[in-house]
Amino acid sequence: MRIFITGAEGFIGRHALIRLSADGHRLTAAIRSAQEERRLQALGIETVRGNLNEVIDLNTALSGHDAVVHCAAHVTLWGSPALFQGINIGLTKKLIEAATATGIKRFIHMSTASVVLNERCALYDAQEQMPLCQRVEMRFAHSKAQAERIVISANTAQLATVILRPAFVWGLGDLVDRQIGPAANQGKFGWFNQGEYLYSSCYIGNLCDAICLALQSSASAEAFFIADNEIMSFREWMTQRLEAGRYRVPTFSIPRTVAWPLARFTENGWNYLPLKGDPPLVREAVRTTAYPFTLSIEKAKRMLLYKPTHTIAAGMRAIASTNEPSE
Repeated sequence: MRIFITGAEGFIGRHALIRLSADGHRLTAAIRSAQEERRLQALGIETVRGNLNEVIDLNTALSGHDAVVHCAAHVTLWGSPALFQGINIGLTKKLIEAATATGIKRFIHMSTASVVLNERCALYDAQEQMPLCQRVEMRFAHSKAQAERIVISANTAQLATVILRPAFVWGLGDLVDRQIGPAANQGKFGWFNQGEYLYSSCYIGNLCDAICLALQSSASAEAFFIADNEIMSFREWMTQRLEAGRYRVPTFSIPRTVAWPLARFTENGWNYLPLKGDPPLVREAVRTTAYPFTLSIEKAKRMLLYKPTHTIAAGMRAIASTNEPSE
């Protein structure tokens, strides 16, 4: 299969690229870095370099491909609403239009489990038919929910669209390595309500399996939650992840009832004052990580034949093995 993949320089896209290449697919990766372009071309992967939203002619780029795996996104919980609109929504719309125009057969859209988060409450065994996020203060989840509507509505007999909604995706190079771990080392990461609540996670190896299955399946106009088979408390899972990466494990905790108004207060400061960087706490972070949140993956098991073969323990060992001190 000839596949066009966006977001190939990001955490999920990079791992998906490696897996799809290993499976023998012909790949074209959309990238921005000249250095990454040279590296991928040396591996036999075709590249298109530039800004997908502005520079690249998408009809030309997608022509001749069988499928698109769309991983590119503005993956953050804070930022200008225009960025979320332009990248998460606008780019998805442009890619869908180009896929339709060029005869792409399958469009795999990478979303997030948080698209079903609305009210601040525990959510156990969440299923795909739940209402999509309508909370504008949750900029990432809200934008991905809008993107999902575009993807589903574009499904036709010629173009099959599938949405994958992974739980918190983890593995080497993940959000823990990029942000949470360094913050923990500086004493800037702690628990909400001691972290003692059930929470679904998704190892990157399991997500890559799901991408491959979605490409091969006959499913269309469907969304699927993707997660690990085991469910732990947030504290137990995150502690293991921090230890695997050799980061400090925090001991302090704040009640979620305090965290929400505090996050709203800090957001207001960054919205109305000339403050640099990102707020230390935002409401979307509280909503997505301070409450019990577990997923049902029965639909993916039934329709995609998804089996989360990578255990949490095995994933942690893989990360820890790369962080062993040299002798």
